[in-house]
Amino acid sequence: MSEKRYCVPLLDESWKRYFAPDDSSYLLERMGQGRIRQLWRWFESEEGLSGGVALAQNAPVFDLLLDRQCEELRAADPESEGDPLSPPALLSGPDWAHTLFGTGLMFGSRWRNHYGQGPFERAQDLDEWVRYISQVDWVAEVKKERDAGSGPDYQPLAVTAALLRREPLLALPIDALRKLVAGETSWVQWCHEIPAEARVLFFLGGAASGIEIPGLEEGERSTPQQAEVSSDQ
Repeated sequence: MSEKRYCVPLLDESWKRYFAPDDSSYLLERMGQGRIRQLWRWFESEEGLSGGVALAQNAPVFDLLLDRQCEELRAADPESEGDPLSPPALLSGPDWAHTLFGTGLMFGSRWRNHYGQGPFERAQDLDEWVRYISQVDWVAEVKKERDAGSGPDYQPLAVTAALLRREPLLALPIDALRKLVAGETSWVQWCHEIPAEARVLFFLGGAASGIEIPGLEEGERSTPQQAEVSSDQ
């Protein structure tokens, strides 16, 4: 892990299960239109993340790590090339959303795998995930990976790109949420940091990994068969 790049630590390769035959269909089922609506309601509500502000308040280092995931996507502004005081170019296109989604999917898959959920146990939800994120010392975890010279071998953007090649329809829920974020924020102000609302794409990745969305009706929740994808690698 380079000193320049700060990746989200505590990732493993459990996300590779989604490349097994038919497992991409589970991802689509977990990101249906009703579930996207409920995810956005939870994310925007005071009981959820207040539009992402609660994540920054309760897990500020982790929140910054999510922002750093998108830093390398910024290109130099050709109109101000050579001016060291000019702001970076705006984040445009879907890459930031695909990066945050891939991070959420990879991290959520690892969390569920580490949690040891069995087929008859109650599924964890995003509220529990946020509590876990808030309790971890992320500075220590990043330092541990840096000192060990380790880090994820696969970048979240590349993981999402590979999943989209397998199942192009995954772009629909991802880009639908990206459109919601762009509509709720001032796009032209995305010069230094991505807005708090953009973090919803990270939680969409978590929901795709099988973490339940708080407030869903029983019929909208994942069944045990949906929650447990193939473990054959």
